[in-house]
Amino acid sequence: MSCPSPVQAIGTVPSGARAEVAANLAELDRQIAEANRQLRALGPLPDPQFIQNTILGPLTARRIATLDRIAIAIGRYGPRPQGLQRFASCDVV
Repeated sequence: MSCPSPVQAIGTVPSGARAEVAANLAELDRQIAEANRQLRALGPLPDPQFIQNTILGPLTARRIATLDRIAIAIGRYGPRPQGLQRFASCDVV
């Protein structure tokens, strides 16, 4: 699974938001790990549309929610980062 990292786009995190942002970045890692477990459990990869519908689509939705939480946390203390949703989509490698 290959997923883009939002870390550089996030930039400097205000001190008040650091713990929440770190927790959400760790959540992004957990989401990738879970998707990788699901892929391994499938064995030989089935139809690409099946993978999109059962693994990649739900993963993207969870990543969007997590990226939104990161932006909201930062926005409480400073300028809210824009465009983090571009880091939501992942690919099977």
